[in-house]
Amino acid sequence: YNESTGEAFVAMPRSSGLKIGTVWGIPIYLHLSWFIIFLLLSMSLGTQYAEQYHQWTPEQHWTLGILTSLLFFGSVIFHELSHSLVAKLYKIPVTRITLFVFGGLASIAREPENASQEFNIAIAGPISSFVLAGVFYGVGRAFPSNEMVAALTGWLAWINVLLATFNLVPGFPLDGGR
Repeated sequence: YNESTGEAFVAMPRSSGLKIGTVWGIPIYLHLSWFIIFLLLSMSLGTQYAEQYHQWTPEQHWTLGILTSLLFFGSVIFHELSHSLVAKLYKIPVTRITLFVFGGLASIAREPENASQEFNIAIAGPISSFVLAGVFYGVGRAFPSNEMVAALTGWLAWINVLLATFNLVPGFPLDGGR
């Protein structure tokens, strides 16, 4: 309970993960489970690139696999920051963003005041993921002769479309369930 504002809210534990930075005053954390999925995704992408691009060196396969994973998780942070920015526009405090094995979570200090606010906060994430998909697609089209750029941006465009579409499924805790 916040005595100065009269609002009740549930506080998240302060030590759930490794703090990697702060954006717009919002701390961003990596839950320990994130490291597992990062490792698995990087290995999977490195193997996929090795199978698709035999002419590349092993260093290129694994470097691009790790870079693609990092940019994917950057996409998840961007998605969560989009929710957070809209919440902050409605003067709803955002206490943290946490990346974990199943994705990301923007934690807000209180519920939106009405259905319109809740809808706008929820839809901001999928819209941002569709925008990122378009950006990655455009970058890939701008460098058609660079196989590494095409592989990286093609995968990131595709995965951001999937991320946005999956989040629109009408089931809680997905954005579509809000």
